[in-house]
Amino acid sequence: GNIATNAGGNRAVKYGTTRHQVYSVEVVNPTGRIVNLGARLQKQSTGYCLDQLIIGSEGTLGIITKATLKLLPKPKYALDLLAIFDDRQKAMGVVTKIIKAGITPTCVEFMDNITIKSVEKYLNESLQGSDHGNYVIVEVEGTSEDDLDDKAVTLDEVCTANGASSVLVADHNKIWQARKAFAEAVRAESLIVCKEDVVVPVDQEAALLDEILHLAKKYNLVTRIASHAGDGNIHLNILKNEDATYEDWDARVKANQQELYKFIYAHGGRLSGEHGIGYKRKQLMEEFTDPGELEMMKAVKKALDPNDILNPGKIFDLDD
Repeated sequence: GNIATNAGGNRAVKYGTTRHQVYSVEVVNPTGRIVNLGARLQKQSTGYCLDQLIIGSEGTLGIITKATLKLLPKPKYALDLLAIFDDRQKAMGVVTKIIKAGITPTCVEFMDNITIKSVEKYLNESLQGSDHGNYVIVEVEGTSEDDLDDKAVTLDEVCTANGASSVLVADHNKIWQARKAFAEAVRAESLIVCKEDVVVPVDQEAALLDEILHLAKKYNLVTRIASHAGDGNIHLNILKNEDATYEDWDARVKANQQELYKFIYAHGGRLSGEHGIGYKRKQLMEEFTDPGELEMMKAVKKALDPNDILNPGKIFDLDD
């Protein structure tokens, strides 16, 4: 499942998504043939990269029955820092400055203030800076304690110079409990939620956040925002207004999507960073994907699955 969906997460900024951890896969293709794709090699240029085509194809091109994965040593030294920003834009804008400072963080996560308060209410405990602050959580790994200290000093300086009101060494369990409670906190507020998973180049992330907030105000939408800020992936949850009918809310959400996706694609982004397309987003996929790119995808699907038996109607519909 992880391989078929190319699952991502908060450590993608350093380690990449699932596809970066896979050497090879054994696949049952749509005709019933068992094929082995890829190899346990650091590099190879031998024909098409079919293993990577299968990875992330959401079960539409083959069933993965075996995989050879890469293993990396667990780092001995790691540190979590919490930078609190009064200004959301400055918080989001610090990501590129961290990278330019020569630091490759393991994670860079963002939570806006209203989301922090939502999590605080859900956990029933007070969180640092929740009165007005926006969070940037940075996890960094080091080769030694001295190396880790040097990186912490640099991160402190970069965040402070970019407007952080405070930079703290965070309690690992507590800060990640708060970040990971995001989805449950949203669900506790509303059972009717539109979950957006948009992604742009990291240097466009602050502009995207601005646009999200602008459109939320325009369409009277209730938002909760968290982000894998280190790789440009923003999780926008749009909660149904308590006083609105579903039909009214749904119409406003769809109008918001049209403007939001046009902005995202104009700034080099895509409509899904890690959640994928499936059935829910396939019409939006058809609408916003470059026609030539979509034509190639459909041609691959028709060639490998001529009877359309693997996850039909997912990602896109085949032309008659």
